[in-house]
Amino acid sequence: MKFRAAAFIAVLLALVVTASAATRHGRPPGPEAPVAVGPVGLWRVADGSALIEIRSCSEDLCGFVANAPPPGPGEKPAVGQQILLGMHPDGAVWRGPIFNIDDGNKYDGEISLEDLDHLKIKGCLLGGGLCGGETWKRERSPASR
Repeated sequence: MKFRAAAFIAVLLALVVTASAATRHGRPPGPEAPVAVGPVGLWRVADGSALIEIRSCSEDLCGFVANAPPPGPGEKPAVGQQILLGMHPDGAVWRGPIFNIDDGNKYDGEISLEDLDHLKIKGCLLGGGLCGGETWKRERSPASR
């Protein structure tokens, strides 16, 4: 009986460690998990005009424009541009530079989940004197709705 209990505890411990490591990186513990965990995924910006894909890049998170309106005359297309530049974990918040396509500047930024479907984005002038932010809404694929 002691052997079975020890084997059960070992298997349970392995599952907890695996799930913990996966969720630390913003991913659910396996492909069968139906709900996204963490900021990784597809997000619609506050005004609804663009989609941002947040994905892992090493131990950090990066965000790329996945869909946006066509550029105006003489403007560079936004799709494919990286706007979250190596956000690193800091407790429940991810911090790092944010690139603003509209003005071409980088800002000190942070992202944090308000809940599973809402992501708070905050950017500050370097040094933190003036800050602004908005909330993005998670886009779910038709299969997961």
